[in-house]
Amino acid sequence: MICADRFHYPEHFYTRSVEALETALDTAIAYQPWRQLDPGPGSDIDSRYDALPELNKQMIRDHFPNGLVPNHRNVLQGLLTEEIEYTFTSGTTGDRVTNIWDQDWWDRSEAASWHLNAHLAALDYPQREAKLASSLNVGISCEEDLPYNSRIVGRRLFLNEKINLVQWMPRHYQRMARELAEYQPVILEANPSLLARLAFWAIDNEVHLYQPTVIVYSYEFISAIHRAAVAAVFQAPQISSYGTTETGFVMEECEQGLLHQNLDFCRIDFQPLKPEYSGPEIGRILVTTFQNPWNAVVRFDVGDLIRLHESGQCECGRSEGMIAEAVEGRVSNATFTTSGGLITTRALDQALAAIAGIRDYNLEQIDSSKYNLQLMVKGEEQAITQLASTALAKLYGDDGQFTIQILDNLLPGPAGKFRRSQTLISFDEKELFQ
Repeated sequence: MICADRFHYPEHFYTRSVEALETALDTAIAYQPWRQLDPGPGSDIDSRYDALPELNKQMIRDHFPNGLVPNHRNVLQGLLTEEIEYTFTSGTTGDRVTNIWDQDWWDRSEAASWHLNAHLAALDYPQREAKLASSLNVGISCEEDLPYNSRIVGRRLFLNEKINLVQWMPRHYQRMARELAEYQPVILEANPSLLARLAFWAIDNEVHLYQPTVIVYSYEFISAIHRAAVAAVFQAPQISSYGTTETGFVMEECEQGLLHQNLDFCRIDFQPLKPEYSGPEIGRILVTTFQNPWNAVVRFDVGDLIRLHESGQCECGRSEGMIAEAVEGRVSNATFTTSGGLITTRALDQALAAIAGIRDYNLEQIDSSKYNLQLMVKGEEQAITQLASTALAKLYGDDGQFTIQILDNLLPGPAGKFRRSQTLISFDEKELFQ
């Protein structure tokens, strides 16, 4: 469903929804089995979407490279003319996908998303940009230190070429500080956990960092702990740009802190969690792309939980499309209370962010009552540990058993991203939703 009772959708949105669906069903090979499930043009478009299954990464893999290509386009010809190329998403084995990449469509999607935030809308697109992310997520990857000029591609400077944070030495932090000052990017786009590491280093060493105009977050869940660390060092507004390789720019954080749908480039269908699992205000989203000449992406399960905004109004004045309060984290990263209630990564993050001195964390649920929490901290370890234990008991249940470890470093997973919370309890994700 698209929550039309809460949010306002203009007429052209429904026209594009029809075009995207019928193009996929009529011309893209992967969707041929879906045609018999479609109620047809005689039904309203929302009912037609609701009748269909979701597109997942396994389906993309099974039908690559031609399965999602609409209008009988020729992939080989597109590669030869350089209209498209192949791109690879990072992730564990189950998450890795090879996609067809259309740079022109991606840029148009990004440019449209800028209009959803006053700070970005005030800038001409594109801008001089520095990127700080895992090389598994974006950019240039190299085990050796690459010189400055070798990490500049077009208007972008890639501040990091390392796969893993364990490779960051003091010289790399010093290099980032120096290169930010030299390159003077208007936009600093970052993996939030990596930018927080740079911010903590600057705080600890009393180093002043160059101030970009805007900081844009992408690639992973944004911890409130890391937002606060970055705010202590950078004066620039921090903006969450939410999307995926498959779907482009889906939502953008406005200057009031809410996420707005990139209405001209995507449809979002919302499936709420069951009430016993924190529904109906929290649920997963299925994204359909618009104006995408090389990829017919229909009802793609991005894997994240979204908390809807309680009304269809935002003080920024933008009134069209879905408005979300926050990204709650991945469905697969949910944990459970001792009584079986669902805890999102964001709920855990809010509890730990209230404790001064915690710089990073990872929680693993062992069984229905045992939890292991690993922390990176700065401050009195015993006091922080006690506060963390109290916070976990309040969140998960007084009958929980909480083991807390203080470590010198925490490292991201094989995809170059921090998972932050996970459970060893096997659960069927689909059973969580209405």
